[in-house]
Amino acid sequence: MQSNKQAIIAMLLAALLFTGMGMFVKTLTPNLPVIEVAFARNLFGLIWLLVALGLNPPKTPQGGKPFILFFRGFAGGSAMMAYFYNMSVMPLGTAYAFSYTSPIFIALLSMIFIHERVSLKIWIAIFMGFGGILLISNPQSIDLSFFGFLIGIYSGIGAALAYLSVAELAKNYDPRVIIGSLMLSGSILPLFAQCVSYESYPIALFEPFVMPNLQEWGLIIGLGVVSIYAQIYLTKAYSLGNPPLIGAISYITIFLATLAGIVLGDQVPHGFVVIGMILIACGGILAAFSRKHKHARK
Repeated sequence: MQSNKQAIIAMLLAALLFTGMGMFVKTLTPNLPVIEVAFARNLFGLIWLLVALGLNPPKTPQGGKPFILFFRGFAGGSAMMAYFYNMSVMPLGTAYAFSYTSPIFIALLSMIFIHERVSLKIWIAIFMGFGGILLISNPQSIDLSFFGFLIGIYSGIGAALAYLSVAELAKNYDPRVIIGSLMLSGSILPLFAQCVSYESYPIALFEPFVMPNLQEWGLIIGLGVVSIYAQIYLTKAYSLGNPPLIGAISYITIFLATLAGIVLGDQVPHGFVVIGMILIACGGILAAFSRKHKHARK
């Protein structure tokens, strides 16, 4: 009981910190390319992890699943880039709602690739989640292009693919190494993206580099610190508490982000969007409880 209480507190702190992360991204991206902000966030996290691994190296041999580790890094890193893009062009609450569809996609992908038996509750969760996606994509509420919609969906799918790989990697790697694969990919992918001319992209996800000013450097450092501590408290919450319960509480982030977005100038969400957020939260919670925490979160 005491550990669950500590886990709930840790998850609430993580939710506040993730909301703060979104506010930093929302503040930075009108002046800086979103891919540059994502690169800075991942590079900051990668340096922090390398220092942590240097001070306290893994006590067990690492390795055995390099391709899965690479896949986890690529899926998580590209999903994070999509996530940051969502935050730059959508109301914060909507961007977070897209990202939090990941438990629903975990259930769907497990059925397709792992041939996991799907219960009636999971099917209900999947339909609730997709109903929520349709509602938050309501064209009356946000100006969302087809490619913007695909990027929104991918933030949930990519995160789901990353989460599914963690369960296998946890047998062979220190958790910091697994998280490091995400940070490394999230630092390298934006650099590869520079090799393609900006005019070739269908959306303004990739733009030329802009040198931050002094204030923006301060915001980038704040983004890095807040993001790392959000990850720390998220990990602590899942390590101390019942995963389905903690997963359910994590959906408070959608509603905190909605309020934070309104403070930063987002429009008050349309009624259909609010219903869509609630459907996604309920579908994700139902999927998390129905799966009995077979897979770990990143």
